[in-house]
Amino acid sequence: MKRKFFILKNLKKISPVFGILTVFCFFSCSAWFQDKVSMQTDGKFVNLGELFKTETKIESLDSPAQVFASQGLYPDSIKLSWTEVENATSYRIERAVVKTVDPSGNWNVPDESEFNSLEIYNVNNSYTDVILKEQIEEDEYFYHYFYKIYAENKEKGLISEGSDNVLSQTRAEGWLFAPPLNLDASKGKSTSKIKLSWDSVSGASRYKIYRGENENNVSFIKTVYGNLTSFDDSISSKDQGTEFYYKITAVNSLGIESAFSKSNMGYSLVEGAPAVSEKVEVADGFGTSLSELKIKWKEVEKTSETAVIRYNLYRTSSKDSVYKKIGSNLTATSYTDKSVSPGLIYYYFVQTVCLDEGLEIKSAFTENSNENFGFLLSAPAELEVGDGSSSEKVILVWSKAIGSQHKNFTYKIYVSSSQEDLYSELMSGIEGIENENGYLEYEIDKYPYFKISTVNSEGLESSQSFTAAPMPAAPQNVTASKTSFMNSDLAPNSNNIYPVKITWEKPAQDEPAGYYVYRSAKTDSGFRKLNENPVTETEFIDDSSESLTKVGVPYFYKVVSINSLGQGKKSNNPQVEYDDAVLEGGDAFKNIKCLGYGALTREQWFREYNKTCMSSQKKLTLMHKPNDTDKLGSESVEGTISGTLRYTAKIAGLGAEIKMPYTNYADFWINNNEKLGVYFCFESGSTDTTSNMSGNGKMSGTVKCSGMYPGEAYYGNLEIKSGAAGGGTYGVKTFDLEGNEILSSGAVDWLVGEEGR
Repeated sequence: MKRKFFILKNLKKISPVFGILTVFCFFSCSAWFQDKVSMQTDGKFVNLGELFKTETKIESLDSPAQVFASQGLYPDSIKLSWTEVENATSYRIERAVVKTVDPSGNWNVPDESEFNSLEIYNVNNSYTDVILKEQIEEDEYFYHYFYKIYAENKEKGLISEGSDNVLSQTRAEGWLFAPPLNLDASKGKSTSKIKLSWDSVSGASRYKIYRGENENNVSFIKTVYGNLTSFDDSISSKDQGTEFYYKITAVNSLGIESAFSKSNMGYSLVEGAPAVSEKVEVADGFGTSLSELKIKWKEVEKTSETAVIRYNLYRTSSKDSVYKKIGSNLTATSYTDKSVSPGLIYYYFVQTVCLDEGLEIKSAFTENSNENFGFLLSAPAELEVGDGSSSEKVILVWSKAIGSQHKNFTYKIYVSSSQEDLYSELMSGIEGIENENGYLEYEIDKYPYFKISTVNSEGLESSQSFTAAPMPAAPQNVTASKTSFMNSDLAPNSNNIYPVKITWEKPAQDEPAGYYVYRSAKTDSGFRKLNENPVTETEFIDDSSESLTKVGVPYFYKVVSINSLGQGKKSNNPQVEYDDAVLEGGDAFKNIKCLGYGALTREQWFREYNKTCMSSQKKLTLMHKPNDTDKLGSESVEGTISGTLRYTAKIAGLGAEIKMPYTNYADFWINNNEKLGVYFCFESGSTDTTSNMSGNGKMSGTVKCSGMYPGEAYYGNLEIKSGAAGGGTYGVKTFDLEGNEILSSGAVDWLVGEEGR
């Protein structure tokens, strides 16, 4: 208050001309632009230019960098860490599981659609993903796990792009510290030792060996160091013939021990043990049966007149190398195994048991041979329907039936008009053509549903495979709304963005059972599924309530058609649309149908509009001169992209007047991408200010904007009191890209844009 009083009191002591300049010095907009605007109306001298300014806002978050996933360090979990992101309050973690390698033996980075949320509010820049709650042998040991990390600031409604799995430093690929595989213990090969062997484990510095007479109760006996993957367990004479169960763990350089391997039984030979059966074979076991395998072996001669010979039969499989006893104390030299299942190769081993004068002495096991294994006739495990050479054709792609490396099979193709109807045979005797991935292919007429079976050379046919159906064509004309969709039932999200409506047309020749909708800020990656259940209509509302879309970021939408079996891969191609639009020139975003973004509330629209206001005023020089008289005059500045802002300051009566007209002024590209187009373009209009000697006045003018969010900003109701912003409102009206009104003219409080001061 003292400063204001001093100025008014001393105006009488100076010349009229200098007095006017002095008034201008304290009350003109040029002075206001130089000083700081107060949010009070107690007479503090301020700067009207600050009405356009806000505090430095957090507008985006960087993607997490240096993402590390532990690789074979822990037996039950994968530990993640990443560089802390500035202004992030939490992190979202997504995971995808890759279960097989490609034909070259590589673990390929999964598609974005395969990532699922694992943790949505992790406050630290580290996380432990517990894969196995119990350390037992599981398939999970053979998988690779990929992670995406998103930085979030939920208070500000911000989420970063996900970490990039293509870059080596953010690939975020991890796996468990697996137990040793393929443990084998010799069975009667020696009278003094049991020889163990196993596969090496990546990252292991040593192995710990456990033994017990019960596979569920083993004790530590030895540590093997270095790269050794074998061990000879010395057996005393009193333990000869005793069946011991072995398990092994791997230990890495951190001292972390893996889970137990699968157990394997071994024993040393007793002096006087019976001979090993010379031959074990599966009779006609190469796909000649649908339900059972018949095993036979050579009879072993008795060791004495009083001896009785019996046999134990063991089995392993292509899935499980653990010896499973399926027959005990057998007197015959044959056995029918009815506990087998399709899709596996089984291996059989015989142990001779000699009973003589109360003693039980066992022989060694028979060895693997070209005859001790067999398999049931099985349908192909995989079947897919791809596109054919015309709309009336499809290509069936299927995996070879189990055992195809040992036996030649043909295949029958079945079709049906509905999922529930019986399938009728369409073709038989099909051999297929092997593709580069080792699968078989065959082009055929298109039908709604397919199954396939395997037929052996004797005409025996397997059961039918699971059902496959043609994948429907991509939906047509996928279109996302651009700041145009408004529905009274749908509120804006935490970023003050209204929903986006995505519409499409069904494929011309197909009837998809449903659709999945994906969204990404990129054209070729980063797509995340928005709906857990298929959409059956041809529209979807993206309300972004959880995914926290960002203001000023347009999103590309991809819609995938699926059949009634949930199978589908075909979608519109955002990359092609983007490339075509860029080639056409101009504001490309207008021509990309699948690109969309939601309308803004009036308040948020004004905040975004302010960014160009602030940027344009920083380029002016006169208003920033240290001497007040130097602020008078005119100048023009050019927009970074286009157009001009003209500044004119002069004395008007006993006050001041500043005019700031814009002509096609633009400083920013949409999402910093020049190819998309201009963010805000101030096509025409002016922001003008007048004041009197008391520092009271008003602003006037309307600025018309085009670009990503077309609209108008009106200043006629903004009040200036005692040299400060003292009340009133801005007026805001918004339009769609065609010029249709979205939000009618409405008031925006004068404090908008001043939050956080």
